Amino acid sequence: MQKYSILSFIFLFVLINAPVGKSWMDEESKTILILCGLSPAQPAYRLILEGIRQKLTEQFGDGYSLHTEYLEIESYPQDDYPKERFDIYNEKYQDIRIDLLICVGRNAIRTIKKNAEHHLLNLPTISIDFDYSNYGIKSDLKLNEQTAVVGMKFNFDNSIATALLLFPETTSVYFVGGTTPFDKFLMSLAKEASKKIDTKRKTIFITDISMDKILQQVRNLPDSSLIFVPSFNTDLKLVTYHNPEAIRLISTNANAPVFAYSDMGFGDGEVGGYILSFEKIGLLSGEFAVRILDGANPNSISVTEQDYYDYVFDWRQLKRWNLADSDLIPEGSTILYEETNLIDKYKWIGGIVLLFLVLQTLLIANLIRLNRNQKLMTKKIIESENKYIEFLHEDRSLRLGQLSASLSHELNQPLTAILSNAQAGINFVNSNEATPELLKEIFQKIVDNDKRGASILSSIRAMLKLETREKEKVNINELILEVAAVYQNEANRREQTLSISLPDEQVFVLADRIQIQQVLLNLIFNASQSMEKIGRRNNAINITQVIDDDNVIVSVRDYGQGIDESIKDKLFKPFVTLKKEGMGIGLSICRSIIEDQGGKIWAENMPDGGAKFSFSINTV
Repeated sequence: MQKYSILSFIFLFVLINAPVGKSWMDEESKTILILCGLSPAQPAYRLILEGIRQKLTEQFGDGYSLHTEYLEIESYPQDDYPKERFDIYNEKYQDIRIDLLICVGRNAIRTIKKNAEHHLLNLPTISIDFDYSNYGIKSDLKLNEQTAVVGMKFNFDNSIATALLLFPETTSVYFVGGTTPFDKFLMSLAKEASKKIDTKRKTIFITDISMDKILQQVRNLPDSSLIFVPSFNTDLKLVTYHNPEAIRLISTNANAPVFAYSDMGFGDGEVGGYILSFEKIGLLSGEFAVRILDGANPNSISVTEQDYYDYVFDWRQLKRWNLADSDLIPEGSTILYEETNLIDKYKWIGGIVLLFLVLQTLLIANLIRLNRNQKLMTKKIIESENKYIEFLHEDRSLRLGQLSASLSHELNQPLTAILSNAQAGINFVNSNEATPELLKEIFQKIVDNDKRGASILSSIRAMLKLETREKEKVNINELILEVAAVYQNEANRREQTLSISLPDEQVFVLADRIQIQQVLLNLIFNASQSMEKIGRRNNAINITQVIDDDNVIVSVRDYGQGIDESIKDKLFKPFVTLKKEGMGIGLSICRSIIEDQGGKIWAENMPDGGAKFSFSINTV
């Protein structure tokens, strides 16, 4: 047991302290090393590195590791970078798998070639540096055969030409530069480009003096002057400024517009123009990094001037020099920092909001009107429904009133039978002839006749109720027989016969039982009255029921006078009748009832005389 405990402890210790390598934890994670030639204070580095990070994050999310080192080459004499300083990076990244090396800045490639060890020299590489080949100067931009070169070429010619395009009245162009070797190198390129300026314009070069004296000069420049700052990192007193701060100071104090070659000082007083964008260089390099990490060949990657140069202007400076609405600004230029007053900025939004409020007000008013109309309509519908229910009740009452004599006779029969049976029972008891079997038979007859009378009263009571009922499962054959039983005595009184033809199969529908009874009773009454008018010998009323697919069709056929063709098409409309004593609402009510049950009702003349009224309802 102790042996197993020791082994478990050793296994747990090894597991906790085991190195978490990328190949184990995350095989897809990418590691990128960026070696910047100069110090972190360089403004261009911030723009380039932000662009690279943005593109890597868009592609890999958190699935990459980015290491950034600054060689600070400017701190040492040219070509005399201490090997022991670079060995720090050789040792630091010796055991780390690097997927991509990105070299940024002046002389970075040369320094890495001279001091890096094998594991850093043979990596897929992106080299970001200035390319002076258009000035006849050879640049060492490739670390190895797997190097993608992002070479930035200066185009001072176009930058100066764009500035003069905006200010065609310019008579003097001032070039202001710093004192570092790079400042002086770029000033030499600017001098070369200035030779193409019209000789009618003066070109003045301000360099190798302190910032104080520079500011004194730019405060009092002649009218129609223009200032161009190729590069400014330190002044004569070796005070460090860098381009953004130098441009800000010069622009704030100068009485002339200030231009530069790049976006490093953009937003700090530079007018803009045709400028080299380090921001675009960063985004472009980030895209190249993603492609190489996804397997692209570095040698297949190339850049052109259009990839990193752009026409960009600061709206605030354009406004300062009365160029905010100028036609001289090149078409397609990017205008940044544009300011507008609230009315100009939000006039469209204000118009939309105002339009929305007007439409909303109209909508609310319309909704109020519709709500009022709906209430009136609902009230009218309720009143119509109440009147409809009253019509149904009146129609039933009318039909039952017409049947009153027959119903009285029908009800009298069970009452008479009950009385006769009760008297017979008394006589048998008085004569001592009553036996249990005889009395049981008499009592059973009394019960049967009582049920028959109760059934008649129940049918009448149900048809007289002033209420709507829920739909129920109704046996259509039983319903037909019930209505026929109610009307039988009336048919006898009128010397008419009821002929009922029903299939043996029981058929059920989902309907209001009482209302279907009312429809059938109405049709039977109409058939009876139609035959009574002409006194035909055939006084039969035929009631049939047939099945048609999923419907049951109930028909009442008579041998009366038939349907007048003049009213046949509007027979089921309200107040249409040929009877002097009728209101013309019976068939209209029948149609409403049947359609409310989801059925249809129709009428037709028969070839051998008379008419047939039918209705159909879905079976269940």
